[in-house]
Amino acid sequence: MKAFALLASVGLVAALMAADPTGEPEYQHPLIQGHGGFVAVPGAAEPPAKGAKAVLDITSDETAGGVVKGLDRAALICNQYAHAGVGPDKGMKMAIILHGPATKAALTHDAYVKHSSSYAAHLATKGNPNLKLLERLNDAGVEIYVCAQALAHRGYSTEEVAPVVTVAVSAATVNINKQAAGYAYLPFQ
Repeated sequence: MKAFALLASVGLVAALMAADPTGEPEYQHPLIQGHGGFVAVPGAAEPPAKGAKAVLDITSDETAGGVVKGLDRAALICNQYAHAGVGPDKGMKMAIILHGPATKAALTHDAYVKHSSSYAAHLATKGNPNLKLLERLNDAGVEIYVCAQALAHRGYSTEEVAPVVTVAVSAATVNINKQAAGYAYLPFQ
């Protein structure tokens, strides 16, 4: 009898391991195609909840998948919430504020190339690699801001900001206003 219980336990563990979606992940992109791939884990704790609000404070220009990593994370969050049926089209709210080194991601194609080194400009034949993702996020209902103070400190003019991005007084005011409105603060440095 003990041998049978042991075999049954081993079989159960093997079945659970075979069904583990993180072991051989299948990345999903239900809302933002091409970015923010996530792995669905049925039964995991703390699933996306209805009515969530988040402000993503993106300062780093570190890239993942060819775009600013914080923007890819924004897509991941949108994809997770959309998959759970509580995404931006169902009341989830997200705002992004770009500042610090991430400010450059808010520029038009021409301005991005203009503000790159001559060799980087030579290689960057397609312009700003972040714009397509910013447009997809905006189309999904994400508010996208850039800090006017960061623009000034980095030598970018407001005329160089892509139309999909709104110029805010500062990153601080966006963060304060959104947190006062109940948004969770998520820093991406």
